[in-house]
Amino acid sequence: MSQTQRTILMLYAAVIAIWPLRSLILAIIGRTLPRLTSDSPKAIGPDLPFVTALIPAKDEEAALAECLDSVRAQTYPNLEILVVDDRSSDGTGDIARAAAAEDPRVRLLSIEELPPGWTGKTHALHKAAAMAQGEWLWFLDADTRHSPDNLRIVLNYALREKADLVSLLADLRCESFWEQVVQPVAAVVLMQSYPLFRVNNNRDRLAFANGQYILIRRDAYDAAGGHAGVRERFVEDIAIAQRVKALGHSIRVALATGIGSTRMYTSLPQIVRGWSRILYDANNRNPWKLLLGVLDPLIFSQSGQLAFIVALGMLLFGVSTPFATALLGLSLLHFLLNWEVMRRVYRMSDPASRHAHYFPFGNLVVQWSLVRAISMCLTGRVVWRGTSYVRPVAPKRSRRATVTRV
Repeated sequence: MSQTQRTILMLYAAVIAIWPLRSLILAIIGRTLPRLTSDSPKAIGPDLPFVTALIPAKDEEAALAECLDSVRAQTYPNLEILVVDDRSSDGTGDIARAAAAEDPRVRLLSIEELPPGWTGKTHALHKAAAMAQGEWLWFLDADTRHSPDNLRIVLNYALREKADLVSLLADLRCESFWEQVVQPVAAVVLMQSYPLFRVNNNRDRLAFANGQYILIRRDAYDAAGGHAGVRERFVEDIAIAQRVKALGHSIRVALATGIGSTRMYTSLPQIVRGWSRILYDANNRNPWKLLLGVLDPLIFSQSGQLAFIVALGMLLFGVSTPFATALLGLSLLHFLLNWEVMRRVYRMSDPASRHAHYFPFGNLVVQWSLVRAISMCLTGRVVWRGTSYVRPVAPKRSRRATVTRV
């Protein structure tokens, strides 16, 4: 075996060595992250604070009814529900009106226009927050569902932790093949930038929240400038959490197991478009950070697939050398270690998942989403839910986006 071949094997072994370390880190994280379940303590008593649930909905006819049913079924007594029909072209408004007719706690706010300088969700929630009467604001996406004791559990956790903002990472409802393969990988790529042990540390400046579920004290929301302060953001949740924590307020993010779930996207094109937008803004629209996200699986996962193909090709074509044999053995070890970590990742997102062996396809889809996000950085154009947002590529004093309907 030549010196060059030995060097290649040593470098490849160093790449493989990252996976036992990642497995250890993931095991520690899995044991230490706060987790809320149906057995978690619940807020009780006669003086529970008044809470307003705010649900923005744009063309959410397929999901809104089940979300509303789960919110209306909460055992928490002091609750009002605001649904924002944000320029919907389907039956979203009819569903909300029917719920309001049945339940006096439900109110509907209809929005017809999106003013310049705002993203759709930030504008919808800004308008709704102005109508909210609650001491706590409960921001929910329309594709979420919640167990009856959900709000009691999360409010109790907030009060116990003395947190002014609590956000949940709910169970993922992955019903199609591509959801089951891609969603866990995309979620872990996002969370690599926001490790929760740092987010939940009051002394650490890093902040994160998941906009699918945020419970925030009203005075903290107002002090941070509300949604008006993050009007141009596509991941307004992280931006609000950053502003809240910068003011010295405590935030907590917890895993929700069995008390809440979400189905973010239902098809491969939706997954790619949605995660491109999320990763674009969550990485502060920085193409270099996004490029690192593309390179990580290329170096630490896909290098193993390439090594396996090269080694197998050498052996099949009669080049049976110690180098080829060693490379094949290392590539098989690489896949095994890689799969073990990804199995943990998939189980954390969906405990019933049996799709970890498809993780190479998940990597490819997430990489394509990252490439699209880099394109957004370079062009300044984002299309989301029928609206095109365009901003100057070069930074200028005015960063206000222009908005057009497509």
